[in-house]
Amino acid sequence: MVNGEGIIEFANDAITGTLGYKPENLIGRPMSILMPSGSIPGHKQKFNSFFRKPKTRKMGNTDPIEIVHQNGSIVDVEISLSSVDIDGSRKAIALIVDINRFFKYKNPIKDKLDLYYSLIEHNTDHLFQIDREYKIHYINHVSPGLHKEKVLGAYLIDLLPSEYTKDLVKNILNSVFETGVAKSYEIDFPSPLGALHYATTVTPVIKNGEIFRLNLITRNVTNDYNIKKQLIERKNFIEKVDLNALNGIYLYNLQSSTTEYTNSKYTEIFGYTREEINTMDKEDFISLFHPSDRENIIQHLKQVRHSKEGQIFTIEYRIKSKKGEWVWCLSRDSGFEYDETGKCTSFIGAFIDITETKKIELELLQKNKEIENFVYHACHDIRSPINSISQLIDLSLEDSKNKEELELIDKSIKRLRSLVMSLLDFGNESIFKKTENVSLDELIDDVLDDLKFNIDDSSAKIIRGNNLPKIKCYKLGMYQVFLNLISNALKFRNKNTAPVITIKSFSQVQHWKFTITDNGIGINEDKKEAIFDTFTRLNTSYDGSGLGLANCKKVISKHKGDIWAENNKEEGSTFIFTISKDLDKETNLLDIKSTPDNKK
Repeated sequence: MVNGEGIIEFANDAITGTLGYKPENLIGRPMSILMPSGSIPGHKQKFNSFFRKPKTRKMGNTDPIEIVHQNGSIVDVEISLSSVDIDGSRKAIALIVDINRFFKYKNPIKDKLDLYYSLIEHNTDHLFQIDREYKIHYINHVSPGLHKEKVLGAYLIDLLPSEYTKDLVKNILNSVFETGVAKSYEIDFPSPLGALHYATTVTPVIKNGEIFRLNLITRNVTNDYNIKKQLIERKNFIEKVDLNALNGIYLYNLQSSTTEYTNSKYTEIFGYTREEINTMDKEDFISLFHPSDRENIIQHLKQVRHSKEGQIFTIEYRIKSKKGEWVWCLSRDSGFEYDETGKCTSFIGAFIDITETKKIELELLQKNKEIENFVYHACHDIRSPINSISQLIDLSLEDSKNKEELELIDKSIKRLRSLVMSLLDFGNESIFKKTENVSLDELIDDVLDDLKFNIDDSSAKIIRGNNLPKIKCYKLGMYQVFLNLISNALKFRNKNTAPVITIKSFSQVQHWKFTITDNGIGINEDKKEAIFDTFTRLNTSYDGSGLGLANCKKVISKHKGDIWAENNKEEGSTFIFTISKDLDKETNLLDIKSTPDNKK
């Protein structure tokens, strides 16, 4: 402890181990006896300055302070200096530490510096120091395109690429100089390798209690910056897609039984948030679906759970919204993630609200039903007077003088009766109420019996390529199909050739396939689709209503199949149609549908 005149008033016993003096040999003597002769003037100046403005400080941590040992040698020390007021008199307290006591090596300062500079020089970050004029006094290495010898001594602001970055960095540097609080900034920097993105931390360098320089640690964060930028762009993209999406989208984790993602449209349509859905147990969630649809939903989810990559499943269903209203939805679901065994662990789905479409569909069905009923009853009522007129003409033909005119009228009446009967067949929906097991061999026998007169008259030969199967179908509908196709083959025959009609069946995975081949006049290539339109008659020299093939198409459609015609290589044509093997699971437009989109 030293008073204001520089006289030592107290020394503890530890001073002996550091400087060799015993405490009593120092007390009462001036502090200058411990200073090398060359440093005494400077020491007195600093000592006086301290007493004028006492402030706790540490000296010798960068450049060691030299003190004279009792034996005359020089000791490198660190001194922590503070002041204390004792009985109104200011005293200086000096805590002296021998630096060499903490190092085993001969020159610990040099070793420390070597290690320090080794760490800095080989650091991948850019480390540099600037003064208050932004002049660079040290830098370990520089950015691509710059040279270290040109950067040292240059002014940092001059090296920045734009006025914006110059103003930004200058403001940050000034703030750290003024406040001593570390700050950071990020800028883009052009280089021969392309634009680099640097993040820089600025910290103050304090000497003698004053900020006289700044250290800047700059790191190349280009990759992280680009990834972050891409993530932000992706996030913005997803948000825009979500905002404009017409589909509700969800992602369901099968392992945790939770919905991991829903978009805003999901909540808009259902009214439920993802959090609300996840609070429901399985029974509560299934109870949201219409009672008629629940079993189909359960089966649909089983299909998705056991699906393979690439499979997509579609389903229509009704679900009760949060408002308590039934919402019709059409969903497409497919596996999203699979484990190493190929087991589906999560699936993704998208759905649209088809409630309004369903309302229109129901209205159209109702209108079509009303029209069909009207046509059916109108034709039924017209049939009776037509039959009466036909009978009167038959009686009049026996003794009429106008026999030729009456025969013409009779032919027209018969065509009209044929048209009415075709309309009755076309509009008769009652034949599609229930499927039954039907032996097609027996059904064909009945058809041939009804066509016996036409077959005998044309000397036709009917060939069955194999035993026809027993199938599940609408019996009267299938009867009409075979009756129409065989009678057409008899009607549109070559006049000089006896008809040969071959009937074959083929079993496919999901359908039965049938072919009826004839040796008749064939069909123009550009008319092969038009012949199935209602009231289409391509050859007016033959009688007909133009409803026979249209009715066939309608019946086949009810059997979830298709019908088309092909010309044979030599002569005649072949009519081909398919019917589903799975009619028991067929549902009408008001029921649920769940089928894989990639099903063939």
